[in-house]
Amino acid sequence: MWQNRRKKSLFPDLLFSKFFLIFCVVIFLVVLFYLAQGTVKSYKVNSEIADLENEIIHSDKQNQDLGQLISYLKSDAFIEQEAKLKLGLKKPGENLVVIPQSDSAQTENNVVANKETTNLAKWWGYFFK
Repeated sequence: MWQNRRKKSLFPDLLFSKFFLIFCVVIFLVVLFYLAQGTVKSYKVNSEIADLENEIIHSDKQNQDLGQLISYLKSDAFIEQEAKLKLGLKKPGENLVVIPQSDSAQTENNVVANKETTNLAKWWGYFFK
């Protein structure tokens, strides 16, 4: 009789023992650790995917802009403009007009030239000229 009772109480005693509780806590912590590690990896992968999608969108926009530039460079308007500016050509019936440089443009040239001088040269000119 005593042995039958001992066999029946062995399983409930094992379930409520400190060893089993510690074992369950360790298993829980290991599972929690791997779950957190997987979540972090998933977040990094999703972040990288979003960055790559943004890069694709940027590349597509840049590709579209370059396509528009190529189509403009192949157009007759661009070829005509380049022929006028670089080669000095004109269409029959067109007249060439030369506009003289104004005083404000000459003043701007003097300001640019004045900015190119060093600080020491400016002081020398201030005191001795």
